[in-house]
Amino acid sequence: MSGRAAPHADVPRCLGAVSGRTDGPTVVITGGLHGNEPAGMLAARAVLADLDPTHLRGTVVAFSGNRSALASGVRYVARDLNRGWDALELERLRRAPKDALGSEDAEQRELHDAILRLERESSRLVVLDLHTTSGPTEPFVCFSDTPDNRALACALPVNVVLGLEKTIHASMLSWISRRGHVGLSFEAGQHEDPAACERHVSAVWMVLVAVGAVDPCRVPDADMLRAVLTRAARKGTRVVEVMHRHVVQADDGFEMLEGFEGFDRIEAGQVVARDRHGPVRAPESGLLLMPRYQPEGEDGFFIAREVACPVGG
Repeated sequence: MSGRAAPHADVPRCLGAVSGRTDGPTVVITGGLHGNEPAGMLAARAVLADLDPTHLRGTVVAFSGNRSALASGVRYVARDLNRGWDALELERLRRAPKDALGSEDAEQRELHDAILRLERESSRLVVLDLHTTSGPTEPFVCFSDTPDNRALACALPVNVVLGLEKTIHASMLSWISRRGHVGLSFEAGQHEDPAACERHVSAVWMVLVAVGAVDPCRVPDADMLRAVLTRAARKGTRVVEVMHRHVVQADDGFEMLEGFEGFDRIEAGQVVARDRHGPVRAPESGLLLMPRYQPEGEDGFFIAREVACPVGG
C-alpha cells in the first residue's frame, strides 16, 4: 500500500457554506487534514449540495485541510498538519512573516485564522473533523473527553475510541476543545475504500440532526444513511480506551505486517511489524487500532482495551 491518493489540485480553503435561520449552531466540517484522505472533503461537498437553507437552523461551513498535500495525494509535505495546535506553535505561526512559512505552516495559519473568524461570529462551534486510515477498519469516533463531546458521539452508531487525544500531542481537535467548542473526529475506514465517503456523508447528517441544525424528517434517505454506519460496525458498537501508542521515528524503516485491520485482537508478544531493529512485538494484549500501511506518519499502531462503561455514562 503506497499511502498515496488521487491528487486533488486547486482545492479552495472554504469548500462551501450554507446558512439558514439564526437560532442554530455553527457546524464546521474539516476534510483532507491529511492529503491522502480526500473522502471527507468530498463528503462535505456532497452534504452542502443537498442542504436546504429553508430547513436549516444555523450555518454549516466546510474547510479543506492540507491543500498542498491534497494536490500530491500524500499525507503531508513537510510535517503533519494535525499536530502543533498548541499555544507556543500557534504564536510562532502568527508572528512569522508569511514568506517565511513552510508548506504546512502556511496551511495551519490559514485554517486557524478561518476558524477564529467563525468563532468571532458564533461564540460556540461544533467541529466535525473527517478522516480515513491507511488500513481497513470499522468506522469509529474519537474526541477530547468532555461531557458535550461524549453526548454528541452517542449520536453515531459506531465504535468509540477514548484516550487517543492523550497519546497524540496538540491535535487540531484538542485545540478546539480547549477553546470550549464541541469537536469530534470521525474515521470512516480505509483511504481507498469506496464506502468511506458514504460513511462520512452519513456521519455529517447524523451530527447535524443531533445538534438541532436539521430535523430528522429533512434528511435525505435517513434510514439508509444510518444503516450505512450500523452495517459497518460488524461486531456491534464498542467503547475502547487507548493504552499504547507505537511511535515511529523517521529512520526506523517501519513496516506493518500485512493483513491486520482496525479492532483486530492481538496478543502480548505477537509480532505485528518490523523495523531496522527487527521484529516489533505488541507490548500488551488488546485491540489493534490504525495499523500504519503508509510511508508517512509517526503513529505505527495503537493498542486499546474494551471498557464496560457506556460512553454516555
